[in-house]
Amino acid sequence: MLVAVPAAVALAQVQPSQVQPSQVQPSQVQPAPPSDIPTLPRLKLTTQDEYTIREIILTDTGIPKQDSAPENIGDAVPENIRLSPLPSDVVQKVPKAKGHEFFVKDDAVFLVSPSDRRIADVLRKKPSD
Repeated sequence: MLVAVPAAVALAQVQPSQVQPSQVQPSQVQPAPPSDIPTLPRLKLTTQDEYTIREIILTDTGIPKQDSAPENIGDAVPENIRLSPLPSDVVQKVPKAKGHEFFVKDDAVFLVSPSDRRIADVLRKKPSD
């Protein structure tokens, strides 16, 4: 008795080590689907680094505060949100933050990667501050 087996089932039973590159047709090769998860540009700041940045920026009364803006690391910041360069004393005291821009919302400092306008870190006040 002969049993018809669909080609997909027959292919699923073949081990990768049994297939030679010359046996695989281009139409059979499926590219990996693109990843929907963006690479997060998170900074690695110490608690002291965060405190230093917050203290310098949040004590400057001339810094405008945003009413509505994204709040999560990796979120894209819309063009209507004005980003400011980090003050030179922040860059001097926390060199790893160099090149980032920021905005302030609800007494939190949002560090943004200027190359893709994605939030790299969120510095919120701690209860111990």
